[in-house]
Order: sequence, then C-alpha cells, then structure tokens
Amino acid sequence: MGRAERHPAGGILDAARELVLGEGLRAATVDRIVVASGAPKGSVYHRFGTLDDLLATMWLRAVRASQARFLAALEEGRDAVDDGVAAAMSVYDFAREERDDAALLVVVRAQDVGRHGRDEALARELATVNAPLERAVTDLAARLHGRASSAAVEQAVLAVVDLPLGAVRRHLLARRPPPLELRDPLARAVRAALTP
Repeated sequence: MGRAERHPAGGILDAARELVLGEGLRAATVDRIVVASGAPKGSVYHRFGTLDDLLATMWLRAVRASQARFLAALEEGRDAVDDGVAAAMSVYDFAREERDDAALLVVVRAQDVGRHGRDEALARELATVNAPLERAVTDLAARLHGRASSAAVEQAVLAVVDLPLGAVRRHLLARRPPPLELRDPLARAVRAALTP
C-alpha cells in the first residue's frame, strides 16, 4: 500500500481557485498558491510545470464537472424537451452544489488560462473542451425541430445555456448559491423556450 500524498493536486487547485475567486486571476501566483495550499513550491511545479498549466488544469476540472452533469442529462433518452430542461437545470444544480467551481466558470474563460502553458495536451484540451457540449446542443436542436438549422441551434442554446447561466450568474458573482425558489420558475422558463 502506497503512502497518501501529503499535498494532493486537488488541494493545490482548490487553493488557486479560492485566490482567483477572492482576488482575481492575477492574485493566483505560485508563491501565493504555495502559502494557501501548504504545498512546497517544488511540488507545485512538479505537478503542473507552469502557473499557466496549473490554472488551466484548475479551470478544466470545473468545466469537466459541469459538463458531465449537463451531457448526462441530455443522454437520458426522454422527450427532447424534458432532456433539455434537465440539462439546463443541471447548470442550476451545479451552481448550488459546486458553487466555487460554478463561480470560477462565470469569472474565468478558456482564453484567460493556459496561454503560456507548456503542456501541449492541456492546450489541445482547452481548445476543444466545449466540442462535446456543442455537439450535444446541436443534437438537441435536431431532436426538437427535425433538423439543426442555425435558428434551431440558437433557440436550444438560449434555453439550455443562456437562461440557466443568466439566472445563476449574479448569485455566483456574489459568492452565494442561487436561491431554491429560483429553480421552478427557471425550469418553466426553459421549458417555454424549448417548446417549438
């Protein structure tokens, strides 16, 4: 049985995320992450190579967690409208249950991280991370309208991405979960936006 890691990568990423959310992306320096996480500087560089690679990894961790819920909801195989509502509500649920990761995705964009990273695989993932989401929303548009015209895709994006993000954004920026009483009106608004 191997020894437990003294400074797991998750703790380092959590410390970086807290700095970004509290003070902005520029506050997340290696020195400050070292202090916040308690991990030695050598351990941080050994795991992540560069600060940009660390920040890209932090951001991608949040994106993957959010997208996993969203994509799973769209693959339920129910009625297309019901699947779309479930996907949109996964955004709301993620914001309530994983508030810090959800807030990170509101304040940091892919182009904000990884610009000077050295990890080529990480750079490729940053460039393509939204492709599965885009395909899934295009497929939903086709299920709803019989084809994925640009207007159908725009309607699907409005309903399952823009509406839930807009509903939770101000709450996440204020570092609080979206209120429970928002869930049902949001679901009704999404359903109305999805109904052809």
